[in-house]
Amino acid sequence: MMSNSREESFTKFFERATAGLTPATAGLTPATAGLTPYKWQTLIATEGLPDVLTVHTGLGKTEVVLAWAWRLLVDGQPEPRHLVYCLPMRSLVTQTVKRLKDYFDSLKQACPFFDVKVYQLMGGAIDDEWASQPDKPWVLVGTQDQLLSRALNRGYAMRRFDWPVHFGLLNNDCRWLIDEVQLMGPGLWTTSQLDWMRRKRFPSLKPCLTTWMSATIGTSFLSTTDRVADCLDKPSQEQDAFEKKLKAALDGDPALQWWREAKRPLAWWQPDTAEPKTGKGKKQSPAKSATPATVTPENIATFVMKNHVAGKLTLVICNTVELAQDVFRQLDVKHKVEHKVLLTSRFRGEDRSQHEQRLMEFDAKRKTGNLPPNDPGLICVSTQVIEAGIDISAHRLFTELAPWPSMLQRLGRLNRKGDDQGARGWVWETPEKGGNNERIGPYEAADIELAKMLVDAFAPLSEKAFSKAIEELNKTKKNEVTEALKPKLSPLPRALDVHGLFSTERDVHGGFTDVSAFVRGTDPDLDVMVFWRDWSGEHPPSGDDLDGPLLKPAKEGCPVSFIRVQEFLKTSQGQAWLWNDETGCWEPISPESIRPGMLLMLKRDVGGYDETEGWTGNTSNVLANVPRAGRIATLGDDTRTEAGYWSKLTDHLEDAKREAEELCNAICLQGDLRKAVVEAAALHDLGKAHPQWQNRLPTRAVIPGKLLAKCPRVVAADVAGDASAVRSEFAKLRPEAYALPDEQCRRGREEVLRLRWAIDDKLREDELKSLRSVPGVRWAGHIPFRPGLRHEAASALAMWRKYRNSEPKPYPALAVYLAAAHHGKVRTVMRSTTEEGDDVFGIRSEPGSLVIECEHWLLDFSVTKDGAEGRWEGEEGKEEFVMTGPGWTGLVTDLLGPWRPEEKSDAGAVPQGEPMDLGPFALAYLEALVRIADWRASDPSRATGAVKPSEVRNGC
Repeated sequence: MMSNSREESFTKFFERATAGLTPATAGLTPATAGLTPYKWQTLIATEGLPDVLTVHTGLGKTEVVLAWAWRLLVDGQPEPRHLVYCLPMRSLVTQTVKRLKDYFDSLKQACPFFDVKVYQLMGGAIDDEWASQPDKPWVLVGTQDQLLSRALNRGYAMRRFDWPVHFGLLNNDCRWLIDEVQLMGPGLWTTSQLDWMRRKRFPSLKPCLTTWMSATIGTSFLSTTDRVADCLDKPSQEQDAFEKKLKAALDGDPALQWWREAKRPLAWWQPDTAEPKTGKGKKQSPAKSATPATVTPENIATFVMKNHVAGKLTLVICNTVELAQDVFRQLDVKHKVEHKVLLTSRFRGEDRSQHEQRLMEFDAKRKTGNLPPNDPGLICVSTQVIEAGIDISAHRLFTELAPWPSMLQRLGRLNRKGDDQGARGWVWETPEKGGNNERIGPYEAADIELAKMLVDAFAPLSEKAFSKAIEELNKTKKNEVTEALKPKLSPLPRALDVHGLFSTERDVHGGFTDVSAFVRGTDPDLDVMVFWRDWSGEHPPSGDDLDGPLLKPAKEGCPVSFIRVQEFLKTSQGQAWLWNDETGCWEPISPESIRPGMLLMLKRDVGGYDETEGWTGNTSNVLANVPRAGRIATLGDDTRTEAGYWSKLTDHLEDAKREAEELCNAICLQGDLRKAVVEAAALHDLGKAHPQWQNRLPTRAVIPGKLLAKCPRVVAADVAGDASAVRSEFAKLRPEAYALPDEQCRRGREEVLRLRWAIDDKLREDELKSLRSVPGVRWAGHIPFRPGLRHEAASALAMWRKYRNSEPKPYPALAVYLAAAHHGKVRTVMRSTTEEGDDVFGIRSEPGSLVIECEHWLLDFSVTKDGAEGRWEGEEGKEEFVMTGPGWTGLVTDLLGPWRPEEKSDAGAVPQGEPMDLGPFALAYLEALVRIADWRASDPSRATGAVKPSEVRNGC
């Protein structure tokens, strides 16, 4: 039995969260807008989140987040500190984030202790602040492609050097909430496998749990081979008991009467039928006698206009982007409709966000009664992207026949709140052209045929309440419904796969493991991300001339089937460009070499994109304005050194150690793992004492005689002729800048004077444009700090020498690896980065030591050898190899451990008694902690002795 006091506590918490919200602003049903949780929501809070939650769409599943927060913040239950809300598509993400932010803002106003940040993670809107807050509660709402790719250490739309941070954090101390699981495709099996690995094969350091939410799918996705072997394939006894309580809570809640009575009538439509007939007990059947060719974008648009109601929302859902675009065009060309919007997956993030915002704003005005008189309403033409629980309610629904799970989701957009009993829906069937017997559009033909049978059976029942109609259908067509809702078998990640994905090095072909098969939804056309830039000439610029703004792939990138891009480039004779982060330049790539997951740059005049319709593949569709070509992060960059201030190395190391200690205290990390994290943070930047690194700094004069760890940002202008006008213009832009010595250099064949300034923050694009417009300026831009070596590799070599030659050991061997990995660029291998090959990430044998505050740290290059250092001993024919020094791969092998549970690592680099065999999730989590301690120590507001250029300039 549930404690009444706990029920009351949660009810008050729920009331605080939803205080002041109306049904329209909260996106809740009229019942829950009364600020009282449903009985089933209270059950979740007091009993705990189950493995599988079978609740119908539209009943407030988003508010499960409040149950988690109450258990964590009020009830003192052992819930993970973070909640990851995973959705199959991006349509609901923005809406969910806004709602949750409103809830937690209300809670914080009532009590500052209820401080939970909400972040979003989807194409077009990626907020990474959560990744620096492992010690604070937060909610991360994102799409399955963004979240699962990160959970597999191959994060989409992010630098590969940052993959391990997200990989470690998302596989530790998180409650994964998986919504709309019936639409996840392969991603569903991936969530099941990741859950198994975190619990059994590669245990997380901090519990990482999963709750799957859906009322239309069973638990067969739990029955993977690996889960069966570890007895995790069946719902637990606790789960079975919970299901009974849940059913009682749903059936016995009078506040859910609206849901039980809501109607969603559905009928077949065919072009040669004037008006589809529906009626109780009268079976509908699709237009089997109609010629398939009669279903055209033109007559779909005509039928939509005939039935659209002014002031209402009409949804038209197509199975392919091409059909959706064609119907959208017909509404424009034939019917001159302006009150329309198109939603597909083939938009740049910024454009798609604008279209989604228009839909959300209309729906919000409709709910609140704020539409102007004679408003024409809105027609939204969409693809499957509208299915994933988007909280809008349509008065008219027109949908192409799709698999039954998708049909249920689409019907869920019709009369969603039960307050529009005059709503109606129609479905049409578009037979596939070309005689493909296995697929119809993006779906398998067998799934479409099964859906047709179920629509035939459902249509005569649909004049009843939707819940009753579905209940009756499930009884009369039990076998067909079960088959239709069963998740399709698909590729899934095994332990060997995830173990191998721990490495972020390029493979032998120069690429990275493609995880698309593990994360994508129902779309069989795997994507690349394309974006457009402008430049003069045939090839993109290089070096300093590659001075366009930094790429924001989540905002500017457009996902397109890699096959479509291949076809487009072949027919248009266009060229795609791929960034090489080793050489720091854009390289041409042939259409045949394009693979899923790539980020490709196209020149603006190649075309292929329209802001209203998205990717068209039409060369006449050319974007009006795009930025100049710029660069992406490279292996040689040291951007975190450019912190906007100067600081001493010793101060920064002390700051990092302090931040690591506080972080470990907050998350209760103890023992040798704590010591490894703290010592790695305390020594992570030893390598910055290397003379080459110090000599590459723009200036050390501000803090003379001291080794530095940070420097300001540097902006430069190459000037031919009199430089006084340039100095004057820059003084207007940044009067607080600190002038650096001028330099002579060449730009092309011309001798120029390079003016340089140290500044607190980078110039904005408009400021750069103003500087570049001054007569005589040949180029202006930021000068990145590139020391020519990876300082973290030098830190590791120094720490390894001290570790090997000290007894007792000053820190675990794990600390050496964590220090090396604190930028994500030196991790599983130690290698050369020069043509000569006589270096380790730019570090040569001379000088052989680092000197910090009179302490000498010798560098040990033996660990960088491939394999191990040693010698053969014994009689001839009976020699034995005696290892005197393990290689770096041996160290990583011992720390990571094998992928088979029955094996133990025996590379010999880590002695018994120290942390080893940690597994990929735990090891990456520890990496993240050290990196986060460094980030916090680098924050100008927390850094000891930070001196900004503006302070020096102003005499402070």
